[in-house]
Amino acid sequence: MSFCLTELHLWSLKSTLHIADRDIGVYQYYDKKDPPVSTTEYGNLEEKQRLAESRDYPWTLKNRRPEKLRDSLKELELLFGSGVLVSLSLSGPQLEKVVIDRSLVGKLISDTISDALLTDSFIILSFLAQNKLCFIQFTKKMDSLDANKRLEKLSALDYKVLSSVRTEGNPLDVHFGTSQPYQVCTVECSISVDQEPMADSCVYECVRNKLHCMSVTRIPLRAKAISCCRNPTEDKLIVGCEDSSVILYEAHRGVTLLAQAELLPSLISCHPSGAILLVGSNQGELQIFDIALSPINIQLLAEDRLPSETLQFNKFFDVSSSLVQMQWIAPPVVAQKPERGEIYDLLFLRFNRGPVGVLLFKLGVLTGGQLGLVDLIFQYIHCDEVNEAISALSSMNWDTLGQQCFVCMSAIVNHLLRQRLTPEREAQLEASLGTFYAPTRPLLDATVLEYRDQDIHYLALDMGELALAEVARRRACDIDVTSVSSGIVTPNLTASYRHAACESHFSSSAVCGPQCLDSHEDSHFGSA
Repeated sequence: MSFCLTELHLWSLKSTLHIADRDIGVYQYYDKKDPPVSTTEYGNLEEKQRLAESRDYPWTLKNRRPEKLRDSLKELELLFGSGVLVSLSLSGPQLEKVVIDRSLVGKLISDTISDALLTDSFIILSFLAQNKLCFIQFTKKMDSLDANKRLEKLSALDYKVLSSVRTEGNPLDVHFGTSQPYQVCTVECSISVDQEPMADSCVYECVRNKLHCMSVTRIPLRAKAISCCRNPTEDKLIVGCEDSSVILYEAHRGVTLLAQAELLPSLISCHPSGAILLVGSNQGELQIFDIALSPINIQLLAEDRLPSETLQFNKFFDVSSSLVQMQWIAPPVVAQKPERGEIYDLLFLRFNRGPVGVLLFKLGVLTGGQLGLVDLIFQYIHCDEVNEAISALSSMNWDTLGQQCFVCMSAIVNHLLRQRLTPEREAQLEASLGTFYAPTRPLLDATVLEYRDQDIHYLALDMGELALAEVARRRACDIDVTSVSSGIVTPNLTASYRHAACESHFSSSAVCGPQCLDSHEDSHFGSA
């Protein structure tokens, strides 16, 4: 069974953490004095220290000037009052530098900050006690937060509200669209006519300084929504409900998926690749789903292979701490290779009355550290989890991810064709090929024309090999009416047999495309 292997790195020097010496997948920092007795219960602390240092994980933090990292971390765990800005620099999952800037202390209109937006040139703050926004403009562009960079202004500049609109439901999420920044996307909690809870996905557009609602998509729920997020391409909306259900709405297929989480989904975060979802609870639990809401087990690095449905963080804290923030950390630009995508393997975690840290995903060298849809489906195939692979493929959009869809579908079909044909395999072949031949919504003509050219029948016609084209067509028709496994005549036999027939004209390891079926005018697959 496939699962995610992780390491938990807590950036803390506190002795209230309960991390045993056998927890080789959990790390914290220690003072130079002897560590707490609770960490040496098995007598393996020295071995764990050698293991950490062999991986360039610092056991004790250096306190050299000017960074004074150990003192800065101690101060960090006592701070976060009014107007304190903190910048954390990382080297992998480890802290490299902590910069604390107090230039805003005592200069804000309120003591309690509820939210902040930090850019290179300005920062905007909102407050719990007052219905106001504070705009702070920096004197020069800031590549990183630095205590030496001072402020130019701290005042209510001449900013005006261009437009406002009253939403029909209670807004759960509001943000600008990533693909169309002039649009405002919201998720609103509403009630249907039958008094059933709903989630409204709304799109607003500012025209002539007036906000207009352009579209509303109503998603039925089983309970009130408490959290939500969108995937990077914004064609999927994930909603967490107070009955622990997770709802996923796919805009391009117009379908709604449902899964029951093992925890209360107070936080939801989508991986930047769009392949997996992380669902967290305030009680310090974490669960992983793929983009088709199939659960994925998770495990911290350990001596034994014991993956579980959820990851429990609270067992490492002597003082109960709730999980209040999850955010994927952007990788450093210098570490990226142009031929590979960005590697997102660090999840930032922040606990209330607790430490901050990261969850490191050990993604391996075979995928180059990637966690994309193709990598996920290939892992499913490797573990013979075909149904999960097909579900993930079904959630992909052929019109926008055509090449990835074709690679994944070919891999699934080739994996199934190498095995004994059973009714279950037959249904799986039909479902995987059906993502192209019987989609929920018709594909674009350009997509169909691009990928049907992989068909041996059509390819032979294009090359002038008329005899080969006719043999492929005739052989596929023969298999369409006779089962190769049982010899029983089946008029509605799955189209996968026709694909296998095309393979017989080449070597046994030949890879055919989905278009092997397009040559059959009497195909029953398209209406399945």
